[in-house]
Amino acid sequence: MHRPLLLRGARQLLTLRGAEGPRRGADCLDLGIISDGSVLIRDGRIVCVGQSRRVDNLTEARNAVVVEVHGAVVMPAFVDPAITIPANATLARRVLQLAFSHGTATAGVIGSYLALRALATADPPAAATVCALDIDADFDPAQLQRAARRNLAASLRFELLAHNRDALRLFRSLGLGFRVWCQQPDNVDWIGLALAYGASVLDLHHPLSAPQLRLLADSPSVAVVPPSAAGIARALIDGDAAVALSSGFSMTANATCSMQAAALLACREGNLQLAEAITLSTINAAHALGLSAQCGSLEAGKQADILVLHVPDYHDISNFMGVNLVSKIVHAGTLVS
Repeated sequence: MHRPLLLRGARQLLTLRGAEGPRRGADCLDLGIISDGSVLIRDGRIVCVGQSRRVDNLTEARNAVVVEVHGAVVMPAFVDPAITIPANATLARRVLQLAFSHGTATAGVIGSYLALRALATADPPAAATVCALDIDADFDPAQLQRAARRNLAASLRFELLAHNRDALRLFRSLGLGFRVWCQQPDNVDWIGLALAYGASVLDLHHPLSAPQLRLLADSPSVAVVPPSAAGIARALIDGDAAVALSSGFSMTANATCSMQAAALLACREGNLQLAEAITLSTINAAHALGLSAQCGSLEAGKQADILVLHVPDYHDISNFMGVNLVSKIVHAGTLVS
C-alpha cells in the first residue's frame, strides 16, 4: 500500500468548494481560498483539505510523503470542456500532452468517428478524456451505432437545426448525451429546442437574446464558450446562467490548448475577473462534462487532480500571459511533474 501524499503549506489554496451545482452569478467569484493550506491524499483521492496546522496534525499525515509548497498557489487542475482533435492519433495525443503540461488534467474531446477511434486505439493520453462524437449533416447511421456499441463517446455533438426530427430520434435512441450548437443564432427558438431535447451542453459562439438567456438560466444545462467568444460569458454570468470556459482548441489559426492562456484571454477580451475565469475553467467545466463529483474542486472524496503554480498569489497569474506557471501536477493522486 502506497504512503499518503501531503502537499503542505500553500500560501493560497484555492479549493473551489461551494454548493452543489455549477456556480452562477456572484458565486463565480468565490474561490474558497485557504491561506497556509495543505492537502492530504491517499489512494488517488483527497482525504482532507484545510489549514496546515490542522491537516499536518492528522495521524495519517505523519506517515505521508511530504511535498512542500510554501509560497505557491495550489488549485484544482483545469478541466477543458472543448478540445477538437484531428484524426491523426499521434498529433491528437501531442495536443493533449501539451494541454496536460499546462495544467489540464481532464479534457472534453470532440472528434469525428475516425478521430475518436484512432484515439481509443492509441496509448492513453496523459489527460483523462471525455469524448463527444461530432456529427455532420451527412452522417452515417450505421457508423453512429458502431460508435455507441464501442463506447467511443459519452455524448453526441451536432448542429441542432441541421437535423430533422427523425435524425434527432435516432440520436436519442443511442442513449448518449446531447451537446449542441447552432449556426443560425438569430433563430430565437433554438435554445428552447435544445433544452427540450435535453441537451446538457450548449456550445455558444454568439450572444443570446434576453428571452434565450432567461431560458438557459432556468435550466441545468451548461453553456461552454471559447476565449474568442468571452464576451458571451460576461452576459451569461450576469444573467445567472451556468457557463464554463474552454480553450476551444482546434487545428486552426490562433489556437491554444492552454487553459491558463484561455482564462487570461477571457479576462482581457470578455471583461471577466480572474476569479470568475478560474471558476469557469475548473468546477463549472467539470459540471459541463458531468464530472463534478470527481474533479474541478479540492474536496474530500474527490480525485486528487491538483496544480502547484509558480506564483504566491493567484492574482499574479494575470502578469504572465503566455507563460506556463505550472510547477507540479498531481494527477489521480500521483505526482507526475
